[in-house]
Amino acid sequence: MLLENMAYTEVETYLNEKDIILVPVGSVEQHSPYGLIGTDFIVAEAIARTVGDNMNLMVAPTVCYGVSPHHMAFKGTVALSPSTLIIVAEDIVRSLVAHGFRRILFINGHGGNIVPLETAFRQLKDEGLSGYFDVLSWYTEAGVKQTCREAFGDNEGHHATPSEVSITKLLRPSAFSGKAISEQKVEKPKYYWPLTAAEMRTFFPDGRMESAPWLATAELGKQIVAKAAEDLEKKIKDILTLNVL
Repeated sequence: MLLENMAYTEVETYLNEKDIILVPVGSVEQHSPYGLIGTDFIVAEAIARTVGDNMNLMVAPTVCYGVSPHHMAFKGTVALSPSTLIIVAEDIVRSLVAHGFRRILFINGHGGNIVPLETAFRQLKDEGLSGYFDVLSWYTEAGVKQTCREAFGDNEGHHATPSEVSITKLLRPSAFSGKAISEQKVEKPKYYWPLTAAEMRTFFPDGRMESAPWLATAELGKQIVAKAAEDLEKKIKDILTLNVL
């Protein structure tokens, strides 16, 4: 049930029965020579739409760009500042609340988005805006973590992970023509956080963060999407029981 494909009258009908909408959000940033620059928004969108289909919930158009300044030493990355994402998120939420949505859930695929989104929601609540606003990151739930641990052991890492590359191999197989496939050493340096773009490139020269994306397969991607959707659906079912004013 995609908002982008609906007429406003269909939205009115939906709001007579439900007050929840999912907003996928990701980033446009390097994912090593093995992965796609659009990985984070491609994956977030696919998982949000899977949940939407399974639960008959409305899914908003994807917010593709995210907070990725630490990846700017790699060509192709397009980064928002935290303050920009805060403003974008606030405007999205205000618009949806104005129409009658009361449970607005951002289905997130990028770690750098979490604090700005939480800040936006806090500011909106401080303004007195009624509703339940939350960010749910598909990769943080227990079930999907266990699935990834079983598939990749200690080589999942933190960026350009085999789990997210597996999902994009499932969704966009033709895009992987010409991408790197050879096995490399998985480096696990000691580092601090946050990093500047130059520091990021120094600690992680090819963009991988303790990960082995060559382990990725489309079949594993299918399993991970299913588990991520299952995890999120459990959380959303609990959110639907809340008395939201």
